Order: sequence, then structure tokens, then C-alpha cells
Amino acid sequence: MYDLKKTGFIYITGQIGSFLSFVLSHARRKTLIFYETEDEALVLKEEIEFFAHEDAYIFPIYADRVFEKEDEVKRIAFLHHLASDNIFTGLFPLSAVAHALPAPDSIATNTMTIQFGDTVFQEDITAFLDKSGYEPAGLVREEGSYAKRGGIIDVFPSSSDRPIRIEFLGDEVYSIRFFDPVTQRSTKEIEKCSLTPAKTVIHRHTTIIDYIHDNMILVHKGINHLARFAEVNQGTSTLREELEKRFRSNLNIDCSGIEGDENDGGDIIEAVSNEDLRHIFELKKTEIFKTLAAKMRTEWIDSPFVYLCTNNPHQAERLQEIFRSYDIPLPILKVIGFPKKEREWGIMVGPLRRGFRTQGIVFLTEEDIVGPKKRVVKRKWDGFDEFLNSFKDLAIGEWVVHIDHGIGIYRGITELKIGECTKDFLVIEYQDTDKLYVPIDDLHRVQKFIGGEKHKPKIDKLGTQYWANTKRRVKSNVEDIAKELIDLYAERELAQGHGYPPEDELFREMESGFEYEETEGQIQAIDAVLGDLRNPRPMDRVVCGDVGFGKTEVALRASFKAVMDNKQVALLVPTTILAQQHYKTFQDRFRDYPVNIEMLSRFKSKDQLRDIVENVKKGRVDIVIGTHRLLQKDVHFKDLGLLVIDEEHRFGVKHKEKLRSLKKSIDVLTLSATPIPRTLHMALTGIKDLSIISTPPLDRLAVKTHVVRFRDETIKKGIINELERGGQVFFVHNFIHNIGVVYNHLRGLLPDARIAVAHGRMDGKDLERIMLDFIDRKYDILLSTNIIESGLDISNVNTIFINNANRMGLADLYQLRGRVGRSTKQAYAYLLVPKDEVLAKDAAFRLKIIEELTELGSGFHIANYDLEIRGAGNLLGKEQSGSVNLIGFELYCTMLEDAVKHLKEKTEIVEEEIVSEINIPVDAFIPDSYIGDPTQKLLTYKRLSKVREEAELTDMKDELKDRYGDIPRPLANLLDVISLKCVLTRAGIRRLEHAPRQVILHVSEKTPLDMKRLLSLVKDDGRVKLLPDGRIIMQTDKRAGELVSFTKNVLMEFIPMCYNTTDKRSVMTS
Repeated sequence: MYDLKKTGFIYITGQIGSFLSFVLSHARRKTLIFYETEDEALVLKEEIEFFAHEDAYIFPIYADRVFEKEDEVKRIAFLHHLASDNIFTGLFPLSAVAHALPAPDSIATNTMTIQFGDTVFQEDITAFLDKSGYEPAGLVREEGSYAKRGGIIDVFPSSSDRPIRIEFLGDEVYSIRFFDPVTQRSTKEIEKCSLTPAKTVIHRHTTIIDYIHDNMILVHKGINHLARFAEVNQGTSTLREELEKRFRSNLNIDCSGIEGDENDGGDIIEAVSNEDLRHIFELKKTEIFKTLAAKMRTEWIDSPFVYLCTNNPHQAERLQEIFRSYDIPLPILKVIGFPKKEREWGIMVGPLRRGFRTQGIVFLTEEDIVGPKKRVVKRKWDGFDEFLNSFKDLAIGEWVVHIDHGIGIYRGITELKIGECTKDFLVIEYQDTDKLYVPIDDLHRVQKFIGGEKHKPKIDKLGTQYWANTKRRVKSNVEDIAKELIDLYAERELAQGHGYPPEDELFREMESGFEYEETEGQIQAIDAVLGDLRNPRPMDRVVCGDVGFGKTEVALRASFKAVMDNKQVALLVPTTILAQQHYKTFQDRFRDYPVNIEMLSRFKSKDQLRDIVENVKKGRVDIVIGTHRLLQKDVHFKDLGLLVIDEEHRFGVKHKEKLRSLKKSIDVLTLSATPIPRTLHMALTGIKDLSIISTPPLDRLAVKTHVVRFRDETIKKGIINELERGGQVFFVHNFIHNIGVVYNHLRGLLPDARIAVAHGRMDGKDLERIMLDFIDRKYDILLSTNIIESGLDISNVNTIFINNANRMGLADLYQLRGRVGRSTKQAYAYLLVPKDEVLAKDAAFRLKIIEELTELGSGFHIANYDLEIRGAGNLLGKEQSGSVNLIGFELYCTMLEDAVKHLKEKTEIVEEEIVSEINIPVDAFIPDSYIGDPTQKLLTYKRLSKVREEAELTDMKDELKDRYGDIPRPLANLLDVISLKCVLTRAGIRRLEHAPRQVILHVSEKTPLDMKRLLSLVKDDGRVKLLPDGRIIMQTDKRAGELVSFTKNVLMEFIPMCYNTTDKRSVMTS
């Protein structure tokens, strides 16, 4: 192993790739790496964590960011670990070498340690957290926040990578555990925790040098280089002297590539990156693995350690298979055997981007072999379903829909005493300030109102027919649409089309040329489309997914399959710009195959158009891409097999008629960029074949997002950096009236840049010409309104500025940001907020989500509703948006689902689901002292109202206990009632009510009664009566609190599914 001595110098020369990270991961010492750019730090952190299986910390650069407070929390965590951990790897910015920091002992002094079994007042902890800069929050998800609920304190200390839950029994610490910030469930018990401050006092004379002590490893590009950063102002000569002194008493790794002078006795290690190999592979693209196998057999045969690193297990197996065919066996390894083993060759799975070669070790990554690929972010957690999501951010004062009473305003949850017992009710206010109190058992009848495009609904009046009439109108509208869909479906079922043969070697080879890693959603969509093509029934599939989610690749593979079976393909797009883009994509992708591709658009001359039309007719053109020009009478195909339609909703009615006549017997694939909501997908299952690609093909580094104040130097630097690497820039300013002012401002900042302006009020042809010129790189910057969000995919644009980002919705920001980062280059998004404006809380939250998360999971679904409703309009026709706005989205989807079911199953009787009602005089509610946050309380009620199984209830009970502490009596009663409700619903009992000294069950025809046992009970025991109207009356002296267990026991007597096999004695005597 490399000798990492106590002090002195090691010089690493050559292009070192990830070799530095590899060496440091074996050091097991306190290590400080000085970095210049954030990108460099992120790559090093990823590599070190891969090799060492331990965290590496980054000290954020001091920059004028909007979220400076969050950066400060990370800096304190960094300094805390640096001062207190024995083994630590940290990355520190060169630019902050002379920056004043808190004194090393001040962080330790201001840290509170809490241990299991300690006696401590909860008030003392919250007072400490307030004083130390922590912010109170409803849910603890971010560093530097805390929440107190009864005997539980949740806190996310800056020094921890996970939040911590501290539970008390009186004033004694009863449990300390980590919890998951997303699910809020506890994960692991711990003995003690340290609460480091979230803000500190800077000490004027303290710098990073004061944190450097003996036996550390310091990594930099030469002491002189470092010292230049220490000399930022006058009077820092002492700082430089101190720096040199401290550094020379530690081990220095100099990776500047320059060897030091001979007097310092430094060791030299040479390593090379794999750049040279990549160039060789570039030249022989079709023989990459042959070349690699040859190197393994000759050049590297004596290397004891050869490792290949891939991004995922699927790829590892593929590589293993390939090398097996060259007689080179490579096992898939879980951990690297170096340096313990004497020899090891194998394949690793990990996020390594660059490899290295040095004496005795060859480390190759997938990117070294086949060039950079875009990574996929694995979805961590998809949260609860949409139904719950719609309630997630329901605030008092927002619109809700009650299925029976219409649209009102949500006014919160209130406790009411009915008779002897207390229960919680949801309050909805209607016209004339009438109030409706909805029992929490009926929460399933209440939905958040979601309308399209910021629509403002009309509040209903209680006790009138208006709501019933509205529902009736929408219902007949929905039934028409369901009928039309079903007729189309039936027609297609009977049609006879062309069945394609299974995929062959040529197809598989074309597939592997895809430069991205396929996402799960994409693989499913591709498999579904290929399955449709093999089936002789004509395909009619819609593939939905955001721009850049890989829909085009689905169309490419389907087109290739059709062409290889001698069929023609037509690709219909709404705009010339999109036609141009698809044409370029198809040309690039099929370059190595005998496929003839043409494009029909207004930018071709008349003669060219005539020739193309003629060649299409004679079958000389395999794939033709075009706008509605394709639908004109003179265009005839020799043998059209596949029609691909991009964004069908953007075509007019006449074009759609023509399409319909074309569609009858050929395979049709429709692509849509506006997402289709899952609820609608369910409603249309079995009528329309829908594939939804919901996994974005982004990796963490795909779009680096910065929220910054509007400053000329930031804008100038960002644009110049992009132009210097040969790229282009989007600058989004969403106000047409003063876009000229912004143009002049940019012109002044960058006089040499070529700037084009585009907005929606320009003439269509002018706009198209500007866009095409921009695609052809005749301009450097496109200053536009957010019209660029719809469908543009320009891989050379990798920097976007979004002005006044604080005024935009989450979905718009997400869509706009998705316009960059479409190539393998690092992309940047700058969200600009006005210089001196104080951000509103929700705007700051939106910007924070966008900056921190490249994959937005369930939070994104909520923001995405306006887009999804647009998607629903696109799928079902624009006129449907009106109906959605009348009754709300959720109810509309439910109605459509019912109408479809009803029409499909006219012959069958659709069974209604019985949800039992229970009326027992017990206090059953969630006390405010237990869950104080109204949103969380509502969400808990909503989840409880959906419970149908005992196992779900047990899980819910565990979660409540974990998050909020011991369950109070009223909530225990509520859980018992829900448990009974599960039993009654399963048994098909409509209602259970309590009268003085009686329990009355209303059974239905679905209730599986054991009549023999029931009649013998009635006969033998005078306390049970069976009435002709389906009521069973049971006499009892039980108190209210005992009625639940009494009823469960009685049901065991005469309903088979409730029998208790272990104890069949009669319980009526009890």
C-alpha cells in the first residue's frame, strides 16, 4: 500500500482521474482537501464515499446565495466534525482560506449532548434550540429545524445526516432514535446525540488554519498556490507564515502535477487517467470490447488488480457476459479486495465517473469505456396516493368539494359535543356563511377542489338543487365521452392489422446505441409498444411523459422495427421546429443503418417537396417526418405501417378527422408531453392503452441549480462560461411589456453576444425562423417568455436564467429547468430573484425545493396538477376542461370511471361497496394536545378514513405511537371504532347504532349470516332478536367503552368470516 507517512510531501503527477480519492480512502486519518470549484468538490465527494464507504463533507463556498442560512448550517456541521472526529474527510474551498470562522472550541462549548436515561427539562432543550438558531417547524425535514409534540422532540442537528427523535417519560430521556425525514417513521435507536448550534459567532482572527493540527493529511496544488489565497488583504503575512508552519508539520499531498524541490524529500507517485483510452475507443466505436479484451490479455496481464466499474447491476451483468465471450471471467464484486488480496480482477457497481491507471492497478469506469451517460435518479419514495396528496397542502380558506353538497370553503377542524360524547368535525362554509359539519367518518366524501389554470369556482348554497343539477349536466357529458371512447375501442378490436416478428440481433444492436441509461418507465413503455406491434390487432397507444423523459426513443425503436419489416413510417408533428428536431434525431440515430429519412415542411422548396412526395408514393422513403403537410391529399404511401403523432391535441378538428380515417388499420403511437394524471389513467384502463413515463432521466449533476439575486456580475459570468465552452443560453423573462428593457440590459453587459428575442405575440413565421436560427447556432442567447417550455429540446443549450423566479409556480420552474441538461455536459440553471425583495415564505419554499431536488417525487405531483389537468384536456378534448372546473378534478375522474365501468359491464350488475356507519356514544377523536398541527391532523384523519384492513390499522397505530407518543384514550377509542368498522364492512353490515341497553345491526343481502346459528341464538337467548327489515337487535348492559369488543364477540357467533377458531363457546353469556 502507498506509504502515507506522518509528515512531508507526496507529489502525484500525471492526469490522475479518481486515483487521489482512491489513495485517501485508505488513509484512515483526518484529511482536508482544498478545492477550487463546486463541481470538483462534488465529484471528489462522490468518489471518496464510493471507495471509503464513509461520509465526506463539503464546506460550501461563500457566495451571495438566497439560501445562505442553509449553507451556514452545513459549514458549522463541517467544522464540528473536523474539530471532534478522529477520522474525517472534508473538502474546503480555497477562496475561504482567509475567511473568519468561529473558534474551534466555541462549537464544542455551544453543543448540547443528550444521553439515554438523562434527566433534563424539555423546556431547556427547546430554549437551547431557539437560542442556537434552530427554527420551529410542523414537520422536521431540513437541517436546523425542530418540532415539539407532547413528550417528543424532533430535531435535525447540523452535525447529523438524519433527523433525531427524542422521547421523554416525564423529564427522563426514554428513547433517542433516528427517523426518516420523508416517511417520518423511526429507523434506529441510538445511545446519545449531540445538538450542534445552527448559527455561531464568527471570531475575527480565527481561520481554517486554526483547525489544522498534527497528524493530518492536507491535499492541495502546492503551498505557494494556497498561500496566494491567504494573501487576500494587507496584514495577512502572519497568516501565510502560520499556514506554512502548520502545513509542514503534517503530510501534504500535492496534486498540481509539478514535482517539488529535492530538499523536501518528497515521494513521487505517478498515475494516469483513462482519457487516452477513451480516444482510442472513440476511433473504434464498433470494436470497443475487442480492443479492451486485447489490452487485458497483453498490456495489463501482469497487473494484480483490474477493476471495471458500472452504474448499475444490469450493466454489470451485461459486461460480465461480454467478457465471458472473450474468455475473460470477471466476477461481480461487492467490495474491493485491495490491498488485502494479492490479486483481484472483477466488476464493481457504483457511481464512479472516472477511473485511473497506476503501478499494479487498473480502474476503468463505464464512462471511460463508452463515454459519459446520463444517470437515472432512483425514486426514493412516492409518498401516499394522489387522494391523500390532494389534502397535503389544504389550508384553511381553500376550496373543497363535498360530493353531496357541492363546493365550499374549508374552515378547519372543530370539536363538538353530541349528547354525552365528543367528536371532531370538518367545517365547510357555504353561501350566506352557512356551515356544514362533516363527521370525520365521512371524510371520504370531501375532496380538495382542483380546477384547471387557476380557475376560481362558484361557492354553492346549501339546501338548493343547483349542485345536483351541475352534477347531472357533467354526468351526461361524461357519459357521452365514455361512449365515444368505448365505440372507438370496439371498432379497433375488430380491425385486422399487421403482426411484426420478434426482435432480432440487428434490433438489439440498434438499442445498445442509446446514449442514456434507460429509465424503468421507459423500459416498460418500450416493452408495451413492442408487444403491441407483435400483436396483429392495430396498436393505438399514448405514451405520456415530460419533455426529456425519453418518449422519442420509444418512437425510434418502434419506427426501426416497422422499417426493418419493410413498412413505412409517418411521424406527424405540430410545428416545423419540432419536425426539424425529430429529423435531426432520427438521422443521427439511424446513421449506420440503411434507412431513408425525409422531412416535409415549409422550409423545403416546391421541387424538393414534389420529389419527396413522389418517393414516398413509390416506397423509396422509409420514414417521413412532417407537419400537417403530411395530411394533404397529394401524400400517398406505398405501405404505411406505423403512424407516430407528437402532441395530437395541437392539431385542429379537420386534421383529426383525416387522422381518424388513416388510423383504422395501421399501428398508431401518440406521444404527449403533458403528464396524464394517475387517477385518469385508472379511469381509462382497458379502453385506451396508456404508458406513463414518470422517471426523469436526470442525475444529481444534470442541472446544477442556483437561486441568486439579480446581479450583473453573476449573469455575465454564467453566460460567458457557457459561451466559452461553445454552448448557448436561454434567458427567460416572462413579461412581454418590458422584454426590450432586459434585451438592452443584456446587450450592455455582453456587447459581443448575439441575442435573439422571442415571445408569443410575434408572427408565427418570424418566431419559427428565430427558433430555427437559434437551433442552427446563429444566436448565442435566446431571450424569451416561457414559450420555450413547450417541447423544445436543444442539446447545445446548457445554461438557463429564469428572471423573477419567485413569481413562478413549481411546475413552470420544473418545466423550464428541464429545457437544459439534455446532453452529457454539465448544465446550470440560475433562478434570479430581485435584488432587494424580501421573499414570501411559499415562494422561498418553492425555490428551495427546485434548487435542492432534481427529482421532485410526491411534492411535485401537487404542483403538477395544473399541468395534469391540461393533460386531461389534451386526452379527452379541450371542452372537458369546463366540466372539470364545475365540479373539481377528483370528482370528475370518479364520474368518468363509473361511466366507463357502467357501459362496459351493462350485462353485469355493478356491486356497490358497503362502507359501514357506526354510532356508538364514545369520545373518539384526536386531541389537540396530541397532534397540534391542523394539516397533520387532517391528513391523519384522511388516512384513517381509508383504512379497510386490520393490518393497515396496526401499522398506523405504530406510526402514531412512534411520531406522537403514547396514544390518548379518545384516540384509542377512535382506533377501536375503526377496527370494528373494518369487520362490519367486510361482513357487509350497513350500520351499527346504539339505543338504551341495545346494539342494533343493519345487515344487507351481502352479509354472510349463518342462519342456523343465528336462529338458535334467537331461540335459546331472549336477548337477540331478528326483525324482518334486516335488523338484528341485541340486548346488553355493557358500558359505552365496552361496546366495541362486545359487538366483535357477538359477530363471531353468527357470521362465519368472524368465527374465532380458538374459542367457540357462546359469548352471549359474557
